[in-house]
Amino acid sequence: MIDLVIVGTRGQARETHAILESLVDAGEPWNVLGFVDDAPDSGEVHALPVVGSIDWLAARPDVAVAIGIGSTGVRAQVVERITGYGPRLFPTLIHPDASVGRRVDVGEGTVVCAGTIITTDIQIGAHVLLNFGCTVGHDAVIGDMVTVGPGAHVSGAVHIGRGTYIGTGASIIQSVAIGERAVVGAGAAVIRDVPDDRTAVGVPARVLDPRDDG
Repeated sequence: MIDLVIVGTRGQARETHAILESLVDAGEPWNVLGFVDDAPDSGEVHALPVVGSIDWLAARPDVAVAIGIGSTGVRAQVVERITGYGPRLFPTLIHPDASVGRRVDVGEGTVVCAGTIITTDIQIGAHVLLNFGCTVGHDAVIGDMVTVGPGAHVSGAVHIGRGTYIGTGASIIQSVAIGERAVVGAGAAVIRDVPDDRTAVGVPARVLDPRDDG
């Protein structure tokens, strides 16, 4: 068995634990010790202890880590902090009910939730969160630290830059490029490129003026 803790104690951390429970039921060797969080809501989650703050990991290099944080920016900060303690196993967690094609490259620490469909010839970076029921089409490229919300659809040959957030139920048509640290609002239909650090909302999606993109 491989000892593992989950970073976070809120909704995404509990969702991550549920995925791990399904993976253990399917025969994977994870022994979830509990959770770590600098400011936990309580001392226990899903009948498992909050064993300490994130610094608890500094003296435990052999414990694997799953990041249970939905925010792209916070997730990146936490990964940088933990890797600063030294080498670490960040397992890729793919729910047994997800469909992932044979020609899909998935980076370390990425979490793929139930009902997600990832087809073929796709590159997915490290520490990506692909939420429930989203789809990713052929030849898509998804950068590190991206979050794709529940029910969102990423069409073929779409490129999504590092640290971008794709909202619940959003759709991105084929061959569109989304920049780094961008935000696509819930339910948006993206039909043209979105630059770095910008927000796109609506149907069809429009890119907000930086003065309105607060």
